[in-house]
Amino acid sequence: MTEKNWLLTYDDVVGGVKNYGRESLLSLGNGFLGWRGALVTNRYDDDFYPGLYSAGVFNQTSTAVADRQVINEDLVNLPNVQLMKVTVNEQPLVVNPNTIKSLHRTLNFKTGELKDAYRVQIDDDTTHFVDIESIKVIDPIQWHCLALECKITPSYDVPLTVDAIIDGCIENNNVARYREFESKEFKIASITDSGMTIKTLSSDVVVAIATHSTGQNTVSKQTMITDTSLQDHYEINGQAGQPVTIQRVMAIASSLETSGDIHKFVHNEMTQTNFEKIQKNSYQYWQELWRTKDIEIVGDDAMQKLVRMNVFHLNQMANLHANPYLDASVGSRGLTGEGYRGHIFWDELFALPYYSANEPTSAKALLQYRIHRLSAAEKNAISEDEVGAMYPWQSGMYGDEQSQLIHLNTVDNTWIPDNSRLQRHVSLAIAYDMWVYQQMTGKTDVLADDGLKMLIQIARFWINKAQKDGDRYSIKGVMGPNEFHEEVPGSVTGGLPNNAYTNVMVVWLLNYIHHLKQIQPLDFDRVAESIGYTHEEQQKAQALRYHLKLSISASGIVEQYQGFSQLKPLDFQAYEDKYGDIHRIDRILKAEGKTPDEYQVIKQADFLMLIYNLGAQQTHDLIVQLGYELADDWLSQNTSYYLERTTHGSTTSRPVFAGIYVELARQGNADFESKAYDYLTDAIGSDYYDIQGGTTAEGVHMGVMGQTLSVIQNDYAGVDILHGQFQINPRLPQQWTKLKFMQQYHGTRLTIEITANTITVVSDQDMTLLICGEQVNLLANQEKKVAYNG
Repeated sequence: MTEKNWLLTYDDVVGGVKNYGRESLLSLGNGFLGWRGALVTNRYDDDFYPGLYSAGVFNQTSTAVADRQVINEDLVNLPNVQLMKVTVNEQPLVVNPNTIKSLHRTLNFKTGELKDAYRVQIDDDTTHFVDIESIKVIDPIQWHCLALECKITPSYDVPLTVDAIIDGCIENNNVARYREFESKEFKIASITDSGMTIKTLSSDVVVAIATHSTGQNTVSKQTMITDTSLQDHYEINGQAGQPVTIQRVMAIASSLETSGDIHKFVHNEMTQTNFEKIQKNSYQYWQELWRTKDIEIVGDDAMQKLVRMNVFHLNQMANLHANPYLDASVGSRGLTGEGYRGHIFWDELFALPYYSANEPTSAKALLQYRIHRLSAAEKNAISEDEVGAMYPWQSGMYGDEQSQLIHLNTVDNTWIPDNSRLQRHVSLAIAYDMWVYQQMTGKTDVLADDGLKMLIQIARFWINKAQKDGDRYSIKGVMGPNEFHEEVPGSVTGGLPNNAYTNVMVVWLLNYIHHLKQIQPLDFDRVAESIGYTHEEQQKAQALRYHLKLSISASGIVEQYQGFSQLKPLDFQAYEDKYGDIHRIDRILKAEGKTPDEYQVIKQADFLMLIYNLGAQQTHDLIVQLGYELADDWLSQNTSYYLERTTHGSTTSRPVFAGIYVELARQGNADFESKAYDYLTDAIGSDYYDIQGGTTAEGVHMGVMGQTLSVIQNDYAGVDILHGQFQINPRLPQQWTKLKFMQQYHGTRLTIEITANTITVVSDQDMTLLICGEQVNLLANQEKKVAYNG
């Protein structure tokens, strides 16, 4: 493996949203803190966006829009703790894409360090410049701590000053379309010579920052306090080629996870560490992590680097040291930007399987976030005359619905209605996450009492939602994952009838609930009685398991929802010729005065998402359980049908097709192999190449990062736990000569290595598994090789 596969590097100077996107990818994190990869010399402007976030720290603001008050809850951008303001001969050093003459940026996945080296031209004299080198690092073990080092080297003898600043004059401005809204999220509560304390304006969260800086080759240091900043001011007799080094160590805590005297706590954390210790902790943490969590690919260096980038980011978003102490989950952009206001959606579904297989402590902590918000979900249901638990499509601090009733169309800058809150399937994703954790770990700990109560309350919501419709039951007024269709054309109410994804997942959930009744330690009957899960509801649940309605055409196409096939076709080629990029054709159609509700065009294929969750066989079996028949070629037939109508407006679309094409290739059609790899390649490059029109500027896409790892481990490696036993049935792409990774199953750690015709497995405990359908018994720490026909 080459060293470059462990590094994310940039050597060219860019600005605008392209640089914002790079800052997202270069972000550091430890589950508690997220620190965007902006240059330390720059404040927020159109080219740079420093950002610092703490998991769970949200605030609510109100803005008057079109004669109404719009309430937004945002992940708070905290004070800028990294600002290094440099003056040269009493003139501020201007750092922008025009003055930066060379730049080298490196994020090292092995060490968790971000290193920058750049040369800034001072004036018209080309011999007058300043070289700046910085190192940023977050402590993943002592997870309240972070640090930076900045070296400034002038090219000639000249007086310098450096102000190491904590800047409290900060707002949430990462997302351009949000800037029309109120974006001031906190006030400064106090500033001392050793730190700053802020308090969010509405949610009343206190965040304390303790800091200490030191200088090398400086003349003097003076600490200055303004109304909005803390500045350590250094005077320097700059000498040509002589570096000046400033180190800053910080500790940050919030009142959400820290009880008692928060100021004393951060002061103690800061004084007990230093730059070198934070560096060492980061190095040790990442070295150990890669020992057990690397996914090694031989044969495609570009793929290898991006796989490691995704592993790196997922393990920054959740951390086994921090997350058990946090009441927070992972938002769709992690802690790398302010896209979707930092909210938690259904994207946990794409990451929880990874965490369950690799870091179950983190997985359990994320599930607890949902369990702790069960009462809020119950209140949400009551507010809309529903039963049980109705989890919000967008969740933040409290678990109430954060989706807006209107949103901005960025094509024509108009405000339009937003029915996305009708994506009630988010609760099905939560149930799925619980099931995956249970299957992967073999534990029922999160199901005890409140976890089981949550699942039953989710089931009760859907049982009540389903209504008798002839000899079957229908679920109406909800949306699937495909956000292009919010309502039936001409309808006065939002939502759709009998969404295929929703209905099949409801049947899956009711099967799961039925199974949980048999697990004695859970005491199902006691929990059911405590929440009023009646005999009548349980009888209806049994009926729904066999009689929920799907809409399947005579040709065997399972409709996205009932009536989808009656919509008008859309000429994709004509729109591509006119607009170029049509991945968000919904916005284009609305700007034309049309609506995607009237057309057979989808953001992602709802029905095919079932195969991602459940596999082709279980999806087939659930549909048959409902009394429907499917043709032998149902999978390829439905895949082709929906591919023709999909724009991949969501980054989560392509991995679904990649996984399905691996399955179709496994069934004997080798023509699908190249399609599978093309879709995986596009998906894994979603953020690196920013293929969604600049959206990486607002934070990385957590969902697709988890999905691409799933395609590699579950589809290409063929690891399957869906049927209650660990199975391996690989189908490697032709480009790879080896795939190797480790994961856990029921407390056993397995090392799996796959080549073109050999599978090698080592487990640290005795276990039995299936390899290519044959039972294999493993003895602890003894290598087992199995030949197979790749």
